[in-house]
Amino acid sequence: MNNLKIMFIAAGLFLSAVADCLYPEEYNLEKYLSSVEQNNRDLQIARKNADAAGETVRQAFAALIPSVGVSGGYTRNLKDVKEPTAVYAYDAGLSGIYPLHYEDVDSNYDNELQVALGVSQSLYDPAAAANYEQAKKNRDIQQTAEDYTRQSLLTAAKKLYAQVQLLDAIVTVRKETAETSEAVYLSIEKKYNAGTATELDLRMAEVDWKNDISAEAEAEKNAALGLMALKTLAGLPQNCDMSLNEKTETVPALPQENNMSEVLAARTDYRITLLSKDMADLIYKSSLTGFLPTVTGSFTLAYGQYGGYEGKDDWDAYDYTAAQLGIKIALPLFTGGYRPSKVKEAEIGRETARLQIQKKKDEIEQDLVSAQLRMKESSRKIESARALADASLRASSLARIAFENGLGTQLAVSQANTNTAQAKLNLQNAIYEYRTAYYDWESASGKVP
Repeated sequence: MNNLKIMFIAAGLFLSAVADCLYPEEYNLEKYLSSVEQNNRDLQIARKNADAAGETVRQAFAALIPSVGVSGGYTRNLKDVKEPTAVYAYDAGLSGIYPLHYEDVDSNYDNELQVALGVSQSLYDPAAAANYEQAKKNRDIQQTAEDYTRQSLLTAAKKLYAQVQLLDAIVTVRKETAETSEAVYLSIEKKYNAGTATELDLRMAEVDWKNDISAEAEAEKNAALGLMALKTLAGLPQNCDMSLNEKTETVPALPQENNMSEVLAARTDYRITLLSKDMADLIYKSSLTGFLPTVTGSFTLAYGQYGGYEGKDDWDAYDYTAAQLGIKIALPLFTGGYRPSKVKEAEIGRETARLQIQKKKDEIEQDLVSAQLRMKESSRKIESARALADASLRASSLARIAFENGLGTQLAVSQANTNTAQAKLNLQNAIYEYRTAYYDWESASGKVP
């Protein structure tokens, strides 16, 4: 019965999973980006790195607060330890000399109990304080890096989403072209059977049709691969189908010129560069602490109790209480040139961090200009491609009509169909280029939500 229940449960889970995949789930861009934020593995790792950085702050802070410890122990001596001990002196008749009489005496207690409490506090430790400041700065860097990873992934997700939509559009164009080629072939076949078309026209139409079928198959393969990558990025199951319903007929308007100071304030990677410079300054300050002393204070309170001496049953035959207060000062005098070398290394790190800031500014400005130029170029391409697509579609229709009326050639029909397909592809590619350029501009200007 238990096995039967397990089988029913497994079958129910399987049918539930299959039912969830019976129909493709529709994803607009917003819904897809939400899935990326929730399920992407790289983003989850970035969050864990930020959490780990928070723990290092707690660990560094622990070196600045008192350390308290307690210890205790009990010993039961199962065997008495006998030691020769002078018990008394006796008169041996040796003219005033009184030798000592020794006997074996129990020298240990049956029960020994010790309890101790110790407190240690760093009174002055510049290295520990510097480590704490570095840990806090590293936490800020990791948290900003998490945000940067999120923004980068969202930008990549937008571009991949647009790419898959382009691949789907290519499939549609290739399918329409194959259907048109098939219709042309069937029309020429009828004319050939009626004796009004040559075999050359028939074979050329057949070649066009077969080539278009192969192009459609390749487009479908590319679209399937793109969809797999899209699902992987968002952590979605590969066995379930999905459809993309984001509208692509209209594209965002060309943005205005950016204020560079606002862009720098919004860019997370630039913020990381600034935080890295702060970290380099802290490392430099930390390198100077190698020339400073450390001062540590301690306090110990101990209690001990002994009992059961010489076979007696008394537990508290002897006890004691001890208290100690100490202070320790340590100052390194010579380390073989290690400390000056660390200072020099930290100075080099500060200068490198300053140069990285300048380099990052140049990169951001270049990214902005590049994205804006690409958007302007793609915008002109879209206008031209739309006009060309309309004209090509009209030319293809006229070529087919002329051929059917005996006023044109099959070559003209084939060329018109090819031009129409290419014009449609050019339009979809121009839209894709504009969208990717716009997403790059959003990333470059720090406007990724």
